[in-house]
Amino acid sequence: QGVISFECESAPLHETLARSISGVYAQARDREISIETEEFHPVFPVHNPKWTSEAIGNILENAVKYSPRGGVIRIRVSRLEMYVKIEILDQGPGVPKSEYNSIFQRFYRGRAAQQQEGSGLGLYLAQLIAQREKGYITVGENPEGTGSCFTLFLPLA
Repeated sequence: QGVISFECESAPLHETLARSISGVYAQARDREISIETEEFHPVFPVHNPKWTSEAIGNILENAVKYSPRGGVIRIRVSRLEMYVKIEILDQGPGVPKSEYNSIFQRFYRGRAAQQQEGSGLGLYLAQLIAQREKGYITVGENPEGTGSCFTLFLPLA
């Protein structure tokens, strides 16, 4: 609806990630879930740190919500030619391929999400923020085993 508007700048990603993780840390700790960020070289994608941390936080919140107690959520960052790639891998039930496009729609609640609290706005908002930053989010299977892999691509300057 055009409600969200913000400026973007080349900013350090590690600070944005730290803000995102701190927002879900208590929930993860209560469920004995560890959030591990693999070491990465400093990158400065074009983004709005406040809003990007909100988008990543929404993805992490879902990862915490759907991962089993004692699970691990991994965050990987890599620099591509035109983008910074941020992967968030969880150990939850995963997203059925038939729902890959639907989960980013406003108010959409997947079959696996029906038992969990939520409004169906988190991933919609995350995708909206990414698009406003000239980036995008994809979802797929966790290549390490069970669960999902959400990938956020943010442009480089």
